[in-house]
Amino acid sequence: MRKGSDVIDKVVVTYDTGKKIVRIIDLIFDQKHNQLLGFLVAEKGLFRDARVIPLQEVQAIGSDAIVVKSKESVVKAHRLPVIKEILHQNIVLRKKRILTTEGLDLGGLVDLFFDEHSGLVEGYEVSGGVFADAYSGRSFVPAGEALKIGYDVAFVPPETAQMMEEQVGGIRGTVQATGDRLQDSAQTTNRRLQTAAQSVNEQLQSSVESVNRGLQSASQNAGEQFLAVSDATSSKLQDLNRDATASLTNNLADPADQKVYVIGKYIERDVLTPDGNVLLLEGQEVTLVDAETADRMGILDELYRATGGSLTANISRNLQAATEFTSNRIGSVTRSSGAKVRDSVDSLAAHLAIQQARGRRVGQTVRADDGLILAASGQIVTESLLARAQTYGKEAELLNSVGLTPATAVRSSASDRWLENKVQLGNQASIAQQNLNTFWQALKANAEKLQGRSTRAMKKQRIEQALGRPVTRVILDPEDNVILNVGELITHCAVSQAEKSGVLNILLSSVYTKEPEISDKELRASEHGMAALVLHGNGRSQLESKSIL
Repeated sequence: MRKGSDVIDKVVVTYDTGKKIVRIIDLIFDQKHNQLLGFLVAEKGLFRDARVIPLQEVQAIGSDAIVVKSKESVVKAHRLPVIKEILHQNIVLRKKRILTTEGLDLGGLVDLFFDEHSGLVEGYEVSGGVFADAYSGRSFVPAGEALKIGYDVAFVPPETAQMMEEQVGGIRGTVQATGDRLQDSAQTTNRRLQTAAQSVNEQLQSSVESVNRGLQSASQNAGEQFLAVSDATSSKLQDLNRDATASLTNNLADPADQKVYVIGKYIERDVLTPDGNVLLLEGQEVTLVDAETADRMGILDELYRATGGSLTANISRNLQAATEFTSNRIGSVTRSSGAKVRDSVDSLAAHLAIQQARGRRVGQTVRADDGLILAASGQIVTESLLARAQTYGKEAELLNSVGLTPATAVRSSASDRWLENKVQLGNQASIAQQNLNTFWQALKANAEKLQGRSTRAMKKQRIEQALGRPVTRVILDPEDNVILNVGELITHCAVSQAEKSGVLNILLSSVYTKEPEISDKELRASEHGMAALVLHGNGRSQLESKSIL
């Protein structure tokens, strides 16, 4: 970016001969396209045409001279219709007042800033106005696409004033996180939770398939085999819940940490061994022997939870460690001494904390080593201006121009980043907790659904095994009415009445399961069934439809 007044009166040198040919008198500006078209080197006279240098003929704009290709780069204005029309209008920008279309005075136009390669006007330097600097009285007006230049006043849209307002404060959305350990902690927790969920789902699916196979096998057997399958099903459901809980706990808390934690703690609820015996009672203190015993039995996770062990303890520890790590890093930077070390740290700090300058107003012009203007006095620091300062290695100068030192910017940046990471970690921890709750609810619902399905299947199987068999005792309803007497066969009607009376379990527990010894004569019943096939004298068969009383 170049300043218009810096170019005026500069000597023009040709590249092919190295001769000084003319000096720059003025700039040729196209207000409709907000573009610098070239330079005026000789004004129009009575018998001569104005002479100009188009911007595309310029090879370089230096601090002391302007380099053009050759002497032929200087042409007469009438050969360039656009430039001829602008010169004919004789528009003078200097000292015009710049107002917004809402009537806000931004100051009197003093100078302009343009890109030396494209000619695009980037802004104007104005004197006075509502945003004038208290010391210099100058401010920077960013160039908009809609600039209407009148006889006394140039108009810009209201958005231009908004772009001139200094915007500082708050946690900046573009600041990258510095607490890598904080993010790693949250990411590790989510990965562990996903791994645990995947493992438990696989176990759940495997157990469901195993249970279904067990039920199918049980349907082909009777009596004692059915009871054995029922016990196996219940055992597998218990193993499922225990394995799922253990897998999730071990993924979120290391087993070694669990063992250290439980020693010396008091049991909040009874802890049972896998075979149902009591390992530790509520209120009992856990010893090293108890912890090792629980570990051998595979119920260390159960002991850990029974003593109040937290699944999010690792997250809290990582948060504390990362906070201490960040504080130590800031402290080590501020304690550094020595001129050479300080300069190196300031340069690095300026590079890291350059984002703190965004939205602030430039107090003094920042230039590159070759005189190129990187930031004009009064200009609001934008993303493109930050990139320009970083390209030329002028981050520290830009920070100083907006009233920040590298050390101050580092502390402000670290504070903003720490707050942002704290909020981010809190959100991720909340999401992880919600995922954990959702996972437990889904697991509980699946277990209850599976258990209900198993219970219904077992009930149906017991009824099917009981039908047609005699009972071994009298079955009474709650009013002592006899549903079935000793030795009577269990029928669908009896099952229905027992279920309505709430004594179905008593009925199914009183089934005579031994195979009866029936002689050949007793094998033939005295009455035909409803669907029995009866042969008549004509040799044809038909279904007898009489009722059996």
